[in-house]
Amino acid sequence: MKKLQAFGLALLLFLCTATGLHVLAGRRLEFNDPKFNAWVNDEKLLYSRAICENLGPNTIPVFGSSEFRHGRSTPYHAAKVLSGQPFQLMLIGAGYYQSLFHATALAAIGPAMEQDQAVLILSPQWFKPSGVLPEVYTSRFSEYNFVQMLKNDKLSQQTKEYIIQRTKQLLEPDPAMGERVELYERVLVTKDASLWDKLHYKAWTTFLEEKMTVGLLLKAKAAGIRHDAPQPTPRPAPDWAALETQADADGAKANTTNQFGMNDDFYFLYKNTMLKSKKDSMKQADYTQSPEYGDLICFLNVCRDLGIRPLLVSLPVNGPWYDYMGFPQQNRQAYYQKIRDIAAEYGAELADLSTEEYTPHFFEDNTHIAWKGWVKLNESLYRFAAPAA
Repeated sequence: MKKLQAFGLALLLFLCTATGLHVLAGRRLEFNDPKFNAWVNDEKLLYSRAICENLGPNTIPVFGSSEFRHGRSTPYHAAKVLSGQPFQLMLIGAGYYQSLFHATALAAIGPAMEQDQAVLILSPQWFKPSGVLPEVYTSRFSEYNFVQMLKNDKLSQQTKEYIIQRTKQLLEPDPAMGERVELYERVLVTKDASLWDKLHYKAWTTFLEEKMTVGLLLKAKAAGIRHDAPQPTPRPAPDWAALETQADADGAKANTTNQFGMNDDFYFLYKNTMLKSKKDSMKQADYTQSPEYGDLICFLNVCRDLGIRPLLVSLPVNGPWYDYMGFPQQNRQAYYQKIRDIAAEYGAELADLSTEEYTPHFFEDNTHIAWKGWVKLNESLYRFAAPAA
């Protein structure tokens, strides 16, 4: 009875919206607009079909988190520094998007990728002992991407099983979503779905795709993303030394009053809200034991299954800030070494920026890169992507 009710609801939603949405949903999602590649929006991140339709022959997906929203107004963001190169970067991620989301998304877009390269930018804060929290993962979960991952025949059963079980575990705060995940598993993996399951699956996924298409098109229009927008003018390789010099100068102007190397605006915000409470607050902190490592390895296993060459970018922590919080230096170094070991074991290239903890003008705040941080990251991306262009 419960399954019948669920199917009836899905069918009702589908019938009520299909007629009104179908005309708009039939529009193409291929924009040919560089703005789309750098766009940080849930409608894009949760809808792998839109990403797939905008992957060109020289497009490399770059997975990360909140750093993509920082520095967009400066000349140092990757969307600006690497514009006009013979490759394009598809930025995928925002705050709290972590390894498991990215493993699922990579598996979903894999069949559409013409390049055999992918980048994952690692934030040390992902590797807290708790890993990604269920409430956070639930808010970032994409059932559309999950379904496309399950449909990818090149993905090994072992990798699929890890994603399925870990997803179920993290979706406990949303029982309804968890039930749909089990439905998708019965239809696409175990093949023991009932007739009602199959009808429910068809009705719901059809409704979901049309709803997501309409949402994306409306948000893209509001963001000024156009179909067939002008392409960037080809540019020579960036002058990294000149960019570093410029970044130092701009960073010095923005950071004049604090010892943490932050933008002064962020420093005064922290000073008024949290500075005293953070003193020595991380004396026992350790980033070497976390379920996030299993999720990272899953991402690398997706790369292995699909024949994708991965680059891991190991970002540092803000050294002065983490010293202030009492995070032991030896524990920080143990984390960096663990990332090096995993990269070596799973055949990933590594851009190791861990030595930049104390580099002036590397950070915007207590965690996010800016100025020289973006220059160093962009140079790592360029050196990885340029040979394939």
